[in-house]
Amino acid sequence: MKLAYMYATPEVAPAKVTAIQGDPEHAFAAIAAEGFSGVELLVRDPRAFDHDRLEAQIRAAGLEMPAVCTGEVYGEDLLSFADPDPARRAEAIERMLSAMDFAARFGAMVNVGRLRGRYRDDVPADATEALILDAFRTVADARPDTRVVLEPVNHLYANYLTSTAAACDFADLVARPNVGLMLDMAHITIEGEAHAESLAAAGDRLWHYHITDSDRLACGEGTWDIGAALDELRATGFDGWITAEHFQSPDAMSAMRQSARWLAEYRAARGL
Repeated sequence: MKLAYMYATPEVAPAKVTAIQGDPEHAFAAIAAEGFSGVELLVRDPRAFDHDRLEAQIRAAGLEMPAVCTGEVYGEDLLSFADPDPARRAEAIERMLSAMDFAARFGAMVNVGRLRGRYRDDVPADATEALILDAFRTVADARPDTRVVLEPVNHLYANYLTSTAAACDFADLVARPNVGLMLDMAHITIEGEAHAESLAAAGDRLWHYHITDSDRLACGEGTWDIGAALDELRATGFDGWITAEHFQSPDAMSAMRQSARWLAEYRAARGL
């Protein structure tokens, strides 16, 4: 199992996000010290930080960087591929391309969750779908050597591509070899999907995975059976990265240590 922890890059405003925040060197050192071998970045505008410096800091900590999460592009600035305003949509695409440029330094992938956008009452549904499809093909074609992973997002945060099945169909429609899927235990669970069935539906398209406990708590702090989910994931032969993505409650170090401790116990119990 290759395990990563989420870090919000410096341009992300201090907030209740599912990532550790603060000085990069300190955060990366802490992530490595707790036994994680990778760091996933949560970004808002990747053009706002020094790519060379951040890359050097990640490598100095001895970490790999498997993925970039674009959640705060929408979460903080409400930019998306579905925006009917051409300028705002172009800005969303530019931020995605910048994220892909940074990811390419590590051979990493870039996630598209809320960044894809939503249906709106003032825009026909088929027009929204066309905008999102065009944006996916645009970024995939612009950076063909960098993988893009579509994340199904549950109905509390999205109203399009909320299920694994819908995401699979959409990835097939995009029809680009560098476009696949990532799954998040929280979204699967909240949508009421059978976890094993979601994994089976994703199949070879599944390139990345997020874990969390109920209410986006650290692993072992909630009520979900994370061990069973990881057992099912391993049974598929998945050998990619798994990122712990949850709120930093009651504080970042406590949350990180809780997940690290739970994951270490899980691995030991299964001889991993």
